[in-house]
Amino acid sequence: MLEFKSLVIGYNKTPLVKIPDMTIEKGRIVSVIGPNGCGKSTLLKTLTCSLPIVSGDAFLQTKDGQSVPLGAIDRETAAKNISALFTDRIKGNGLRCSDIVAAGRYPYTGFFGKLSPYDSDIIHKSLMLTNTTELADRSFDTLSDGQKQRVLLARSICQEPEVLILDEPTAFLDIKYQYQLKDIMKKLTAAGITIIMSIHELSLASECSDTLITIDEHHTAEKKAPSALTDEAFIKKLFGIREQDCL
Repeated sequence: MLEFKSLVIGYNKTPLVKIPDMTIEKGRIVSVIGPNGCGKSTLLKTLTCSLPIVSGDAFLQTKDGQSVPLGAIDRETAAKNISALFTDRIKGNGLRCSDIVAAGRYPYTGFFGKLSPYDSDIIHKSLMLTNTTELADRSFDTLSDGQKQRVLLARSICQEPEVLILDEPTAFLDIKYQYQLKDIMKKLTAAGITIIMSIHELSLASECSDTLITIDEHHTAEKKAPSALTDEAFIKKLFGIREQDCL
């Protein structure tokens, strides 16, 4: 599904982090863990093609079975295979939530946005999966941050991606919906969707992840098993926690 080979990420062609070589199988969850500013969001933005790769590459197996380098992928192919939910707040401009979710079908409907019965069915299923059906006819701008987060997740799911990128997906969610998020991710991976997420909730990462990519305060990245999150010494080293910080 995804393969990293000598992948180096950063800004303005300046290297920040070298990502370990790895292959991520279809229907897996990879959690990116580390302190603020280490490069987690840089990695996610690189995988959504929002930032150019500094060197090396990541290869995506698309819906039609081709292995495509992200460094050369076209926008249409990217939009049909990769969707993302970032923590940036967007304005609804008076649109209903169902219209926001329907925007996830844009890679398939084109400029005029004419929805087929299949598109409408996917929109409905995405609303149901994220427990936002009751919000469908409400103005997006009137929602709480947590409700907006769930509607935007529905939009990302509605895109029918091969890879779903989540940047702090539990942001703005209360405890109830954090638990529901786990169930949603299980259903998505069971359907073959690969999830790559940055997250601060280590307990959730430990429970849900198949693989970790850890990035420390010095921008050193490693591939780890989820069991590493039970190692207190490792966690302190990763987050740069020193004895004097615990006093």
